[in-house]
Amino acid sequence: MENLSVDANPTKDFFISMLTRDIPLDRAILDLIDNSVDAANTLNKDDLNGKEIKITLDESGFKIEDNCGGFDVETARLYAFRFGRDSKSERLTPNSVGQFGVGMKRTLFKLGNNFTVRSVFPNGAFELTVDVQDWLSSESEKWEFQLQSIEKPNDANGTYIEVSNLFDSVKEQFVDNEFLRCFKEEVAIAYFKRINQGLKIYINGDEVDLFDIKVRQSDELSIISLEDTFNNVSIKVKVGVGEQDLHKGGWYIVCNGRLVESSEQSTKTLWGTNSIPKYHDRFAFFRGVVEFESEDSSKLPWTTTKTGVDLDNRVYRYANKLMISAIEPIIKFLNQREAERKQAAENRLEEEETVLALAIRNAESISIYQADCEQEQFIRPDKIEARAAKYGSISYQVEIDKLTKVKEVTGAKSASEAGKITFDNYFDYEC
Repeated sequence: MENLSVDANPTKDFFISMLTRDIPLDRAILDLIDNSVDAANTLNKDDLNGKEIKITLDESGFKIEDNCGGFDVETARLYAFRFGRDSKSERLTPNSVGQFGVGMKRTLFKLGNNFTVRSVFPNGAFELTVDVQDWLSSESEKWEFQLQSIEKPNDANGTYIEVSNLFDSVKEQFVDNEFLRCFKEEVAIAYFKRINQGLKIYINGDEVDLFDIKVRQSDELSIISLEDTFNNVSIKVKVGVGEQDLHKGGWYIVCNGRLVESSEQSTKTLWGTNSIPKYHDRFAFFRGVVEFESEDSSKLPWTTTKTGVDLDNRVYRYANKLMISAIEPIIKFLNQREAERKQAAENRLEEEETVLALAIRNAESISIYQADCEQEQFIRPDKIEARAAKYGSISYQVEIDKLTKVKEVTGAKSASEAGKITFDNYFDYEC
């Protein structure tokens, strides 16, 4: 039998349809911001002052531009515009957020029918313009674009991307005020660490608000900081006590500077397991940050959309041990604070004796990144021993007609008042 080859190459239409289908619009745009942030980090990842990313989106089109260094022709030809990453090639951007080599292309195809990418870098500049429908209908089976060198402008090195002829579904969201509000909030949270390092991001001319994780610190109340390395991934765990807020409490997980889990309060971060109690208002003071850093971003414990943690990742499972060690003394402290609150309500402690509550209230609220992070042990005041209870409760039921008669005779206005009067009467005459 004659051996015949079978064409198994995917069609362009099918590949693009599958590539863009399962990622929400806001998440797709974050992939473009990731590229700008990665470029800025190659210049100085600890100080991003002066670096800016400007995003414009409305029904007429989409633009994103930055002054973060740009990328050269070789990077464009061999990496930036390839569909996927060659596992044999060297990683071009150490400690990057981009991982799979699909983010920029996926976003451009998801937004509209025409796009232009222009990059200005130290040694030159290039521009690439694509009409998606022409590219899809081309008889050529080659998956390639054409870029051209252009005269380098005088402005700062950076990248400019514009998408026009937007799809109707994209236009509808770009003029939706609720979508814009949520998108701005999502950007603020996702890049909170980079914004804290000086990066500025603008959306339709408005600067993205600074999102921060606040903890309280003083001479008698500290945070805990633990560090370790596993499989060439640096792991840093910082935990402390902040304001009591059900929505802000929990764990924050950061991978190469990108926040992938915010105020996480489920079993994904061990709440409600054998190791840590279930999250509730008693623990709403807790703030914990777990940071993973690696030159090889494929080792980081995040999902492909960078919107969650990969529970099966070996590095994350290893980090769970550090998380448990760090949170245990905080849980003990907050349990004792709750007991202290109840004892104060029972008049077994005076206000000035509620030392745990006072320690939280009197400590300064600061960014967790500004706090003293050298402390592996939790500094906290010792709880004052409560006095024996002065009061007890009596609770019992009687027939309604009898209770009504007693209230009439005693003049009591409630069942509890009637009970107090009859108890005092019995005590005075029988005891």
